[in-house]
Amino acid sequence: MKKFVSFLLCIPCVHIWGAVCQMPDSSFLNLADFSGMDSFYERGIYGQNVNAANIELHVPDTYSPNYMLFLEDANYSTYYPSEYTTENIGIHQNQTLAVMAGYNASYGDQSVSTGLAHKATYTAVQAGENTMLLSADKVILSTYEKFFSNGTEVISSSWKDSGERGHLAGTVLDSYACNNPSVVFVAAASNDASEGAGHVNSPYKNMNVVKVGALDDTTYFKTISSSSSYGPNDFYNPITGEVVKGVVSAVDIAAAGTVYTTKANETLGNVSGTSLAAPTVSSAAILMLSYSKEKNMDVSSRDARLVKSILLNSAKKLDSWDNGTQIRDSVSVNGKVFNGVFTTERALDYYSGAGALDAEQALAEYDKFGSTSFLEEVAKSDSSFYYFESAADNAVLNATLCWFAGSEVENVIYDSSLNISSIDASSSYFANLDLRLWYQNDGGELQLIAQSISEYNNVEHLYLNLDKSGNYALEVFFKDLIYGDTAKETYALAWNLAQSQIPEPSCVAILAAISAIACIAARRRKNPAASYATGSWK
Repeated sequence: MKKFVSFLLCIPCVHIWGAVCQMPDSSFLNLADFSGMDSFYERGIYGQNVNAANIELHVPDTYSPNYMLFLEDANYSTYYPSEYTTENIGIHQNQTLAVMAGYNASYGDQSVSTGLAHKATYTAVQAGENTMLLSADKVILSTYEKFFSNGTEVISSSWKDSGERGHLAGTVLDSYACNNPSVVFVAAASNDASEGAGHVNSPYKNMNVVKVGALDDTTYFKTISSSSSYGPNDFYNPITGEVVKGVVSAVDIAAAGTVYTTKANETLGNVSGTSLAAPTVSSAAILMLSYSKEKNMDVSSRDARLVKSILLNSAKKLDSWDNGTQIRDSVSVNGKVFNGVFTTERALDYYSGAGALDAEQALAEYDKFGSTSFLEEVAKSDSSFYYFESAADNAVLNATLCWFAGSEVENVIYDSSLNISSIDASSSYFANLDLRLWYQNDGGELQLIAQSISEYNNVEHLYLNLDKSGNYALEVFFKDLIYGDTAKETYALAWNLAQSQIPEPSCVAILAAISAIACIAARRRKNPAASYATGSWK
């Protein structure tokens, strides 16, 4: 079994633009092995045929050529905005890029000098500098716009905005993602836990992105780092300017965010933080796209929403995982009342999102694209049903629904400092989709088992024990619109069954060991209204 991991030389460096914090020394960790990426390497997948961009802000005063050691033979080029004054990549770019792209053919130990997806083609992008001009929104956003539209397939970023324009700039970023769904956008959640909840800036307060928290090396990556930012974030309506406080589950997934050095005479510790966790997740996304191309999978398998849904759905639950699931009585659907319905109104855990990255499980689920994962559309006020059979009692269901905030920004006004002062997002919309689980009892009647009904998120997630074998159905329901209007919405849905027992929710201290698929016989129906009304399953 061939294993790869990036290691970096380290000096203390904490910067307002970066998401790196210094951690104490800890045990050796092979990131590839721990994160499950060896499963891709065993199939000959190292990121080949994928274009990726690592978009960072520059820290010019801390540049050191020592950090280039593991990038000496890496497959990357550089890009600088025309306003840029310094054409070298700084320490933070070196660190985050090396996790993905690192390669040094002459280095003695390839197992510790090779990046997690080193055969992809990378661009090291310096979107701004810590000067007034080069950290301006206009410079940064125009750089992102370029890489969302030039054939780049994965964008990884590990910096945060510290200003008050995050919602405006985040809406602009969301518009780039919405209009370019072939680009998977991954970003660090930032390291502002000390400031309390609601400081996830990745890099602005955008939603069409995979937001990554960091696991703590001092607990062998079984808990979230004490510095990793957590939700809930505020929700911003770009049409009205209204802000709804504390309703967005802002972290999507967590990953090991610690990278170690091996050269004793140069080692000062390790580099940790969400900055290193983000490129770890980006590497998993790159490997997925590379695998899709090698296997000649349908192009829809490379849609950002589909990739995100599988990454989240395959994640391992931490012992502390809690998405607020409660058992609710008197749930009314189409005039019929159901009791004992597992219900979450926030979908994800505020700290770890769907859980810890598991690239091996992600690959297993990716292999079932078209069977247990789909990219499809649902009309307003309509539903799509996905039928499956569980042959085993006490199977565990993971199901994840992802879609975009439909941001359309027609005009951006900048002030004299080139920072955003206003935007025209009057054509934007945000669909409110729900995810429901149904069971067909022995009498043929449909019973509502569970629902994820978060109002202000663009992710819904179910995680629960199916205590009965039999016929089930997942329903994607277009409930209403939070703002704007659209006749339909494109979504990605992924699910799996596992042989494991989980405690009665509250879902705090859930025991998750996602293993082999229990048994699935999926049947899809695009217009299930008649069968739903009559209770007919076939």
